[in-house]
Amino acid sequence: MDNQQEQYNWKYLKTADNEFEFNIIKGKLEENGIACVGQGKDLGLIDSTLLNVILGPCVPIDIKVPEDRYQEALEIINTEVSDEELEKQALDFGKTDDETENEDDK
Repeated sequence: MDNQQEQYNWKYLKTADNEFEFNIIKGKLEENGIACVGQGKDLGLIDSTLLNVILGPCVPIDIKVPEDRYQEALEIINTEVSDEELEKQALDFGKTDDETENEDDK
């Protein structure tokens, strides 16, 4: 964990169903200047490391935010997202920042 992460008192925000949902939430929080961390949820199986290898992006992820930004983060994630925004995020998923910026310039 880097120094920035160590200075916060983290508070549980929610559990994302998968890596895709986590990345959408993380992006929305970071756009608003809120740091967040995600940790793969322990599903109580014998070898959760093996589960991560097999299921990869399908493992639920617990999301935590700095305690002093919790209310703001909660409001952000509870704001409805339009279908167009979801589609754009889905299309941008996995692209590099340079690819996304080049499309925005068009």
